Amino acid sequence: MSLYQLHRAVWDQLRAGEVSSGPGRAFDVTRYDLSEPERRALENRDMAGLYQLGLHPVLLNGYARANGFSRDGYREVLQVFAGPETRKARWQK
Repeated sequence: MSLYQLHRAVWDQLRAGEVSSGPGRAFDVTRYDLSEPERRALENRDMAGLYQLGLHPVLLNGYARANGFSRDGYREVLQVFAGPETRKARWQK
């Protein structure tokens, strides 16, 4: 697995979407040296899978928005990875 290649593929896909002037053909992920789980997650637009693979949160957010996820929809997908806050402040006993 090459995390750099995953980041590069998402970045390039986001940039291609910014410069296209209409619906074009699907983004070709075969140009990147991705593992099978990475390729599947990109092709299926699997936000939870990309998160688990280690995609940077800023890129993941942009990718989710570019693929039609609302802020609440994106938050809902990643909610399963959130844990309760267990830390306490200095003044809490």
